[in-house]
Amino acid sequence: MKVICAGWGRTGTRSLKYALQSLLEAPSYHMQNILLNKKHAKLWQNIIFKKNDSYNWNDIYNGYGACLDFPSCNYYKELMKEYPDAKVILTIRDADSWMKSWNALNREILNSIAFKFFSRIPGTSFYIQKKIHNEAILGQNGMFKGHKNEESIKNEFIKWNQSVIKYVPKDRLLVYEIKDGWEPLCNFLELPVPDKPFFHKNKTKNMGHMSRFIGSMFVISILLAIFIIFLIIYYSII
Repeated sequence: MKVICAGWGRTGTRSLKYALQSLLEAPSYHMQNILLNKKHAKLWQNIIFKKNDSYNWNDIYNGYGACLDFPSCNYYKELMKEYPDAKVILTIRDADSWMKSWNALNREILNSIAFKFFSRIPGTSFYIQKKIHNEAILGQNGMFKGHKNEESIKNEFIKWNQSVIKYVPKDRLLVYEIKDGWEPLCNFLELPVPDKPFFHKNKTKNMGHMSRFIGSMFVISILLAIFIIFLIIYYSII
């Protein structure tokens, strides 16, 4: 682990994921890893709900060069101790634009029919991810501290960023906005600037792409269920 990202989701973490993968020549760990990997979803469930004093972080991060987004950012202090040579990046953005992006995520993804359907099926990664989301982000012990109104949530967002800046030694921290591109990132990591455009993934206005992906999974699941039922009926008749 070379880079620990302490910024909340919806601060450009997916764009930074691709940038770090390119620079470090190693995969970066993002919240989407949990959504698409039941094993990792279960590991995070144990970490978040059992609240043990210590964890074997290599069970999750072995082979990864960086970690970003929820719930990794929740544990940046623990990860700094586990990986003392890793540098820390705090991705930031204006609180109002962050809130707008967060609302878009909820509207397009978390409140979609497809996500609600999958997250109600016990044992699936979607089901576990929803529990993690409710506890590590929305809950009293999560990032939002149980707040429901936007102003209180934005205040928690600002307070988190300030707490990271205060906690992390200055020579180990980069406070970073995605719009700044390659140069400050590469200077911080002491790596050459790539001769290619910076990555800009998962913008708020492009949220529909992720929604359509989950929706397509939903449609495929329904069609597969219909096909299985058809086969059962067919072979029970002949």
